[in-house]
Amino acid sequence: TLREQKVFNKWVIAEGKVFNKINKIKSMEGLVIREIGIGIDYGSVNPTTFVPIALCFRQSDRRWVLVRLQCYYHDSKKEDDNPTTEYYSIQLKMFILLLKDKYPNIPITDIVIDSEASHFDNRLTTDGIKHTLSRKGSGSVDEGVQHLQALLDKEIFYILEEPSIRYILPDGRYEEDVVDRSLLEFDSYQYDRVKSANSGINCYKKELDHSIDATRYCLREFVDTGRCPVV
Repeated sequence: TLREQKVFNKWVIAEGKVFNKINKIKSMEGLVIREIGIGIDYGSVNPTTFVPIALCFRQSDRRWVLVRLQCYYHDSKKEDDNPTTEYYSIQLKMFILLLKDKYPNIPITDIVIDSEASHFDNRLTTDGIKHTLSRKGSGSVDEGVQHLQALLDKEIFYILEEPSIRYILPDGRYEEDVVDRSLLEFDSYQYDRVKSANSGINCYKKELDHSIDATRYCLREFVDTGRCPVV
């Protein structure tokens, strides 16, 4: 659909799966990480997810690529709890410590959160966690999703397939899910054909898109600072 619209200038209503190509890897072997950014989608009722994206140099073909690392994915409905912004702020601190322990000497350069999550923004500011707000505007969702489609198609963006983290305990231990919830979102993300036809622009079903939104926030920051190509 994207090729029909952008290359051949045809009006084609987008439908079905958004990501027909997902680049999965099982390990970080052969990849040298330069830095890590974290995109965050916060939800008081919906899931909250921390999505770390690593800028890596692949030694086999001497090429820069982006890799989504193991995610934090807490679904309050599934866990039957009601976390506060303070809880998620502490979870973020613990998640950062996990990343630093797993990838020592690798800087975490960016933390980008949903600009509409004002309560979480205030909490992180109070707790001294440096972060920036996502940049949104008219058409930003479609633009971000199309950019992600292109990065996957050009084999610049990869997903490290690992079970997502449900929560982190005060002693640093954590509980994993049985599956990679973020990867499930990528695999099930679909266009909203009815809204697309009515609005004249590509629309997406607002069901399982939390880690996809977080990924878009981080990639937008990488683009704006010259660390991710626009393809």
